[in-house]
Amino acid sequence: YAFVPENGAIRMPFSALGGLGDNAAANILAAREEEKFFSIEDLQKRAKLTKSVIEVLRKNGALDNLEETDQLSMF
Repeated sequence: YAFVPENGAIRMPFSALGGLGDNAAANILAAREEEKFFSIEDLQKRAKLTKSVIEVLRKNGALDNLEETDQLSMF
C-alpha cells in the first residue's frame, strides 16, 4: 500500500479498503483520468461500480465532496 500525505492528512490507497477490489480501483482511476466525477451517480456509471463498492467508498469518506446525482435542484 502507498499512503500519500495530502493537506495535513494521509490519503489511503483504494487497495487498502476492504470490499473494494483491484478491478473497481482500476476502473475508478481510468474513469477519473478521462474527466473528474460530478456526482456519485456519475462515478458509479462511468467506473461501472456496484452499490456495495459505492457503500464502501461512502463509509470511508471517499464520497464526502460529491453530490448524489447530476441533477440540479431548483429549490
